[in-house]
Amino acid sequence: MKPDALVHVNNIDEKQIAQLLDAIEAKQAEVEELTVTVDTLKSEMALFQRRYNAHISRYYFELDKVELETKEYRLRLQLRREKVSEAEIEARVESCFRATRERIDAYEEVEASEPTSQEGPPPDAKPKHLQNLYRKLAKRYHPDKAADAEEQQRREQLMPLINRAYHEKDVQTLERLNLGETALEGMQKTATEKRAALRIELRQLNRAASELRLEINRLKTGRTYQLKQQVEQAKETGNDLMTGLAKDLERRVKASCSHLARLINMWHRSK
Repeated sequence: MKPDALVHVNNIDEKQIAQLLDAIEAKQAEVEELTVTVDTLKSEMALFQRRYNAHISRYYFELDKVELETKEYRLRLQLRREKVSEAEIEARVESCFRATRERIDAYEEVEASEPTSQEGPPPDAKPKHLQNLYRKLAKRYHPDKAADAEEQQRREQLMPLINRAYHEKDVQTLERLNLGETALEGMQKTATEKRAALRIELRQLNRAASELRLEINRLKTGRTYQLKQQVEQAKETGNDLMTGLAKDLERRVKASCSHLARLINMWHRSK
């Protein structure tokens, strides 16, 4: 092959490799952005869920407890009218509502138990692969190495996410953020081998981006997110849905308790 033909081939190779590297860099940025979006959505939904549990769930739980006791006393009164013995009444009540009682008791146990620590084991107790991923990403995304303010802000978003993924042993998130890194480190290979390796990296990044978009869609179509949106939209119009629902449930619990008290009184009088 003539020298000018070699130069032409080399230029084509370099151009194709440069295009692949640019595509990988752009896709890396997209994966980073989507990863932050998923993490933000999960954090916001967890915060909303805690608020919902504190303001609403306890009322639903109390309502379930009162309604179960109401059903139990209605059955007791019915069986007493049928002249069923005391022991048989209690056996029938226990048998009819065992599953519901077990579910309520289990929930109450969970609520009463001490919250478990979210801290992971110390770093030296983690698998080697996880440690290596974490070290590479911590070095790559350290805010102090940012070239400008925009880059520093991006790194400051990613580092807490990386730390949390490490402590929670979330290998998938760390591996996604590490995609494309090998391609950008330079390769001691032929042009053909480089192109093949870069295309594999790009396919992996495309797959990761697709998975993240699906995860975002799954989170946004879930019940918790939809309820969170309704609450936030109502708040913009001056309507506090959470407080209104809590008050309504509180009224229902009080009314159910009053009805239960009447049934208990009837039960004692019927002896």
